[in-house]
Amino acid sequence: MRRLISALLLCAWALGFAQAQGPAPEAILALEPYRKTIALRATVGGMEGLFLFDTAGGLSLISPGFARKIGRQPWGRLTGHRMMGQRLDTPRCDDLEVKAGSLILKAPVVGILDIRALFPKDAAPVDGSLALDLFDGKAITLDFPGGRLIVETPASLEARVGNIRPLPLRLARELQGRALSANVGVPTAKGTVWMELDSGNGGTILVSKPYATLVGLDPDKEGPQQASFEVGPGLRAVGPAFTPDMILDGNLGMPFLKDKVVTLDLAAGRLWIVPNPAPPPH
Repeated sequence: MRRLISALLLCAWALGFAQAQGPAPEAILALEPYRKTIALRATVGGMEGLFLFDTAGGLSLISPGFARKIGRQPWGRLTGHRMMGQRLDTPRCDDLEVKAGSLILKAPVVGILDIRALFPKDAAPVDGSLALDLFDGKAITLDFPGGRLIVETPASLEARVGNIRPLPLRLARELQGRALSANVGVPTAKGTVWMELDSGNGGTILVSKPYATLVGLDPDKEGPQQASFEVGPGLRAVGPAFTPDMILDGNLGMPFLKDKVVTLDLAAGRLWIVPNPAPPPH
Protein backbone atom coordinates (compact mmCIF):
# COMPACT_ATOMS: atom_id res chain seq x y z
CA MET A 1 0.00 0.00 0.00
CA ARG A 2 2.86 2.38 0.85
CA ARG A 3 4.41 1.76 -2.57
CA LEU A 4 1.08 2.41 -4.28
CA ILE A 5 0.64 5.68 -2.40
CA SER A 6 4.23 6.65 -3.26
CA ALA A 7 3.63 5.90 -6.95
CA LEU A 8 0.42 7.95 -6.96
CA LEU A 9 2.18 10.87 -5.30
CA LEU A 10 4.95 10.74 -7.88
CA CYS A 11 2.40 10.69 -10.71
CA ALA A 12 0.68 13.70 -9.18
CA TRP A 13 4.02 15.45 -8.82
CA ALA A 14 4.83 14.74 -12.50
CA LEU A 15 1.50 16.24 -13.55
CA GLY A 16 2.14 19.28 -11.40
CA PHE A 17 5.64 19.59 -12.86
CA ALA A 18 4.25 19.58 -16.39
CA GLN A 19 1.61 22.15 -15.58
CA ALA A 20 3.71 24.47 -13.41
CA GLN A 21 7.24 24.14 -14.76
CA GLY A 22 6.96 23.07 -18.36
CA PRO A 23 7.56 19.75 -20.10
CA ALA A 24 7.19 16.60 -18.03
CA PRO A 25 10.20 14.30 -17.62
CA GLU A 26 10.26 10.75 -18.94
CA ALA A 27 9.95 9.24 -15.48
CA ILE A 28 10.18 10.07 -11.77
CA LEU A 29 11.41 7.29 -9.51
CA ALA A 30 11.27 7.22 -5.72
CA LEU A 31 14.55 6.92 -3.85
CA GLU A 32 14.62 5.41 -0.37
CA PRO A 33 17.12 6.16 2.39
CA TYR A 34 19.46 3.28 3.18
CA ARG A 35 22.07 3.69 5.96
CA LYS A 36 22.97 7.28 4.97
CA THR A 37 22.90 6.33 1.27
CA ILE A 38 20.01 5.83 -1.15
CA ALA A 39 18.21 2.84 -2.62
CA LEU A 40 15.77 2.15 -5.43
CA ARG A 41 13.10 -0.53 -5.79
CA ALA A 42 13.18 -2.14 -9.22
CA THR A 43 12.25 -5.31 -11.02
CA VAL A 44 15.36 -6.94 -12.46
CA GLY A 45 15.08 -10.00 -14.66
CA GLY A 46 11.40 -10.26 -13.75
CA MET A 47 11.85 -10.16 -9.96
CA GLU A 48 11.42 -7.18 -7.65
CA GLY A 49 14.19 -6.23 -5.29
CA LEU A 50 15.75 -3.41 -3.32
CA PHE A 51 18.97 -2.06 -4.80
CA LEU A 52 21.39 0.60 -3.69
CA PHE A 53 21.73 3.47 -6.16
CA ASP A 54 25.45 4.12 -6.35
CA THR A 55 26.58 6.90 -8.67
CA ALA A 56 30.22 5.78 -8.25
CA GLY A 57 29.49 2.08 -8.65
CA GLY A 58 30.41 2.15 -12.32
CA LEU A 59 28.60 -1.08 -13.12
CA SER A 60 25.26 -2.34 -11.82
CA LEU A 61 25.48 -5.43 -9.60
CA ILE A 62 23.19 -8.19 -8.38
CA SER A 63 23.88 -10.63 -5.58
CA PRO A 64 24.61 -14.33 -6.28
CA GLY A 65 21.36 -15.24 -4.51
CA PHE A 66 19.34 -12.86 -6.66
CA ALA A 67 20.96 -14.27 -9.80
CA ARG A 68 19.80 -17.75 -8.75
CA LYS A 69 16.27 -16.48 -8.09
CA ILE A 70 15.95 -15.11 -11.62
CA GLY A 71 17.43 -18.27 -13.12
CA ARG A 72 20.68 -16.77 -14.39
CA GLN A 73 23.97 -18.63 -14.46
CA PRO A 74 26.93 -16.26 -13.91
CA TRP A 75 29.81 -16.65 -16.31
CA GLY A 76 33.12 -15.09 -17.31
CA ARG A 77 34.97 -12.45 -15.31
CA LEU A 78 34.90 -8.66 -14.91
CA THR A 79 37.98 -7.03 -13.40
CA GLY A 80 38.18 -3.55 -11.94
CA HIS A 81 39.70 -1.68 -9.01
CA ARG A 82 38.18 -0.16 -5.90
CA MET A 83 39.12 3.43 -5.14
CA MET A 84 41.81 2.37 -2.65
CA GLY A 85 43.45 0.32 -5.38
CA GLN A 86 42.25 -3.19 -4.49
CA ARG A 87 41.57 -5.40 -7.50
CA LEU A 88 38.00 -6.71 -7.70
CA ASP A 89 36.95 -9.68 -9.85
CA THR A 90 33.33 -10.69 -10.35
CA PRO A 91 31.46 -13.03 -12.70
CA ARG A 92 28.80 -11.52 -14.93
CA CYS A 93 25.28 -11.89 -16.31
CA ASP A 94 24.15 -10.26 -19.55
CA ASP A 95 21.06 -8.61 -21.03
CA LEU A 96 18.84 -8.04 -18.02
CA GLU A 97 15.66 -6.01 -18.19
CA VAL A 98 15.32 -3.46 -15.40
CA LYS A 99 11.91 -1.96 -14.70
CA ALA A 100 11.45 0.88 -12.21
CA GLY A 101 8.00 2.42 -12.11
CA SER A 102 6.91 2.77 -15.74
CA LEU A 103 10.49 2.97 -16.98
CA ILE A 104 12.02 -0.04 -18.71
CA LEU A 105 15.79 -0.14 -19.18
CA LYS A 106 18.30 -2.68 -20.43
CA ALA A 107 21.45 -3.66 -18.55
CA PRO A 108 23.83 -5.15 -21.15
CA VAL A 109 26.13 -6.52 -18.42
CA VAL A 110 25.85 -6.72 -14.63
CA GLY A 111 28.41 -7.93 -12.13
CA ILE A 112 27.65 -10.61 -9.54
CA LEU A 113 28.65 -9.53 -6.05
CA ASP A 114 27.16 -9.83 -2.58
CA ILE A 115 27.39 -6.22 -1.46
CA ARG A 116 25.75 -7.10 1.85
CA ALA A 117 29.21 -8.20 2.97
CA LEU A 118 30.18 -4.51 2.93
CA PHE A 119 27.56 -3.63 5.57
CA PRO A 120 27.04 -4.64 9.21
CA LYS A 121 25.20 -7.91 9.79
CA ASP A 122 22.10 -6.10 11.09
CA ALA A 123 21.73 -4.02 7.90
CA ALA A 124 18.51 -4.46 5.93
CA PRO A 125 19.01 -6.89 3.03
CA VAL A 126 19.63 -5.49 -0.45
CA ASP A 127 19.73 -7.42 -3.70
CA GLY A 128 22.47 -5.48 -5.44
CA SER A 129 23.41 -2.02 -6.61
CA LEU A 130 22.29 0.01 -9.61
CA ALA A 131 24.72 2.49 -11.14
CA LEU A 132 24.92 5.17 -13.83
CA ASP A 133 25.63 2.58 -16.53
CA LEU A 134 21.92 1.80 -16.47
CA PHE A 135 21.17 5.35 -17.67
CA ASP A 136 23.95 5.57 -20.26
CA GLY A 137 22.95 8.04 -23.00
CA LYS A 138 20.18 9.62 -20.90
CA ALA A 139 19.95 12.73 -18.75
CA ILE A 140 18.96 12.25 -15.12
CA THR A 141 18.40 14.48 -12.12
CA LEU A 142 19.09 13.21 -8.62
CA ASP A 143 17.06 15.28 -6.18
CA PHE A 144 18.73 14.02 -3.01
CA PRO A 145 16.71 16.02 -0.43
CA GLY A 146 13.47 15.28 -2.30
CA GLY A 147 14.20 11.55 -2.65
CA ARG A 148 13.64 11.45 -6.42
CA LEU A 149 15.50 10.20 -9.47
CA ILE A 150 14.14 12.07 -12.48
CA VAL A 151 14.78 10.79 -16.00
CA GLU A 152 14.72 13.84 -18.21
CA THR A 153 13.49 14.34 -21.75
CA PRO A 154 15.38 16.84 -23.94
CA ALA A 155 12.62 19.37 -23.28
CA SER A 156 12.46 18.83 -19.51
CA LEU A 157 16.27 18.98 -19.29
CA GLU A 158 16.30 22.32 -21.09
CA ALA A 159 13.57 23.65 -18.83
CA ARG A 160 15.37 22.43 -15.70
CA VAL A 161 18.84 23.83 -16.33
CA GLY A 162 17.88 26.98 -18.25
CA ASN A 163 20.85 29.33 -18.26
CA ILE A 164 22.63 27.69 -15.32
CA ARG A 165 26.29 27.27 -16.16
CA PRO A 166 27.39 23.62 -16.18
CA LEU A 167 30.27 22.42 -14.03
CA PRO A 168 33.34 20.62 -15.40
CA LEU A 169 32.56 16.92 -15.80
CA ARG A 170 34.54 13.86 -16.75
CA LEU A 171 32.76 10.58 -17.34
CA ALA A 172 34.90 7.55 -16.47
CA ARG A 173 34.45 4.20 -18.20
CA GLU A 174 36.30 1.31 -16.63
CA LEU A 175 35.86 -2.41 -17.33
CA GLN A 176 36.65 -1.99 -21.03
CA GLY A 177 34.04 0.72 -21.40
CA ARG A 178 31.20 -1.14 -19.66
CA ALA A 179 31.17 1.01 -16.50
CA LEU A 180 30.12 4.63 -16.09
CA SER A 181 30.82 7.08 -13.27
CA ALA A 182 30.91 10.88 -12.98
CA ASN A 183 33.69 13.16 -11.73
CA VAL A 184 33.36 16.88 -11.06
CA GLY A 185 36.29 19.20 -11.66
CA VAL A 186 37.29 20.95 -8.43
CA PRO A 187 39.46 24.08 -8.78
CA THR A 188 42.67 24.38 -6.76
CA ALA A 189 45.66 26.73 -6.78
CA LYS A 190 47.65 24.18 -8.78
CA GLY A 191 44.94 23.17 -11.22
CA THR A 192 41.79 21.06 -11.49
CA VAL A 193 41.39 17.86 -9.51
CA TRP A 194 38.61 15.42 -10.36
CA MET A 195 36.41 14.15 -7.57
CA GLU A 196 34.00 11.28 -8.01
CA LEU A 197 30.34 11.90 -7.15
CA ASP A 198 29.47 8.99 -4.88
CA SER A 199 25.97 8.42 -3.51
CA GLY A 200 27.20 5.07 -2.19
CA ASN A 201 29.57 6.80 0.25
CA GLY A 202 27.29 7.66 3.14
CA GLY A 203 29.60 9.34 5.58
CA THR A 204 32.76 10.96 4.27
CA ILE A 205 34.59 13.23 1.88
CA LEU A 206 37.80 11.67 0.61
CA VAL A 207 40.77 13.53 -0.85
CA SER A 208 43.88 11.72 -2.03
CA LYS A 209 47.04 12.56 -0.08
CA PRO A 210 48.83 14.45 -2.91
CA TYR A 211 45.91 16.90 -3.17
CA ALA A 212 44.97 17.26 0.49
CA THR A 213 46.85 20.49 1.22
CA LEU A 214 45.32 22.13 -1.86
CA VAL A 215 41.88 21.93 -0.24
CA GLY A 216 43.00 22.79 3.28
CA LEU A 217 43.43 19.26 4.66
CA ASP A 218 46.34 17.58 6.42
CA PRO A 219 47.61 14.61 4.38
CA ASP A 220 49.36 13.09 7.42
CA LYS A 221 46.38 13.08 9.78
CA GLU A 222 45.16 9.53 10.35
CA GLY A 223 41.68 10.22 11.69
CA PRO A 224 38.81 12.35 10.39
CA GLN A 225 39.19 16.09 9.90
CA GLN A 226 36.72 18.76 8.90
CA ALA A 227 36.64 19.70 5.22
CA SER A 228 35.38 22.96 3.77
CA PHE A 229 36.46 23.72 0.22
CA GLU A 230 34.98 25.11 -2.97
CA VAL A 231 33.59 22.69 -5.56
CA GLY A 232 32.05 25.32 -7.82
CA PRO A 233 30.40 28.75 -7.67
CA GLY A 234 28.23 28.76 -4.55
CA LEU A 235 29.08 25.12 -3.79
CA ARG A 236 31.28 23.91 -0.96
CA ALA A 237 32.17 20.44 0.25
CA VAL A 238 31.68 20.56 4.01
CA GLY A 239 31.86 17.58 6.31
CA PRO A 240 34.08 14.89 7.82
CA ALA A 241 37.01 14.05 5.57
CA PHE A 242 39.88 11.59 5.29
CA THR A 243 43.04 11.76 3.18
CA PRO A 244 43.84 8.17 2.17
CA ASP A 245 46.36 7.02 -0.41
CA MET A 246 43.75 6.34 -3.08
CA ILE A 247 43.90 5.92 -6.87
CA LEU A 248 41.35 8.71 -7.42
CA ASP A 249 41.91 12.44 -6.87
CA GLY A 250 38.96 12.51 -4.48
CA ASN A 251 35.47 11.32 -3.70
CA LEU A 252 32.44 13.42 -2.70
CA GLY A 253 29.93 11.34 -0.79
CA MET A 254 26.61 12.07 0.85
CA PRO A 255 27.96 14.78 3.19
CA PHE A 256 28.24 16.87 0.01
CA LEU A 257 25.35 15.43 -2.02
CA LYS A 258 22.61 15.13 0.61
CA ASP A 259 21.25 18.68 0.16
CA LYS A 260 21.94 19.04 -3.59
CA VAL A 261 20.03 18.56 -6.82
CA VAL A 262 22.41 16.98 -9.34
CA THR A 263 21.65 16.84 -13.06
CA LEU A 264 23.82 14.64 -15.26
CA ASP A 265 23.58 14.69 -19.04
CA LEU A 266 25.22 11.33 -19.67
CA ALA A 267 24.88 11.70 -23.43
CA ALA A 268 26.59 15.08 -23.86
CA GLY A 269 28.79 14.96 -20.75
CA ARG A 270 27.33 17.94 -18.85
CA LEU A 271 26.78 18.45 -15.13
CA TRP A 272 24.77 20.86 -13.00
CA ILE A 273 24.71 20.91 -9.20
CA VAL A 274 22.49 23.31 -7.28
CA PRO A 275 21.55 23.52 -3.59
CA ASN A 276 18.05 22.29 -2.88
CA PRO A 277 15.86 25.21 -4.02
CA ALA A 278 12.75 24.22 -2.09
CA PRO A 279 11.08 21.17 -0.56
CA PRO A 280 9.19 19.06 -3.13
CA PRO A 281 5.40 19.42 -3.27
CA HIS A 282 3.39 16.93 -1.23
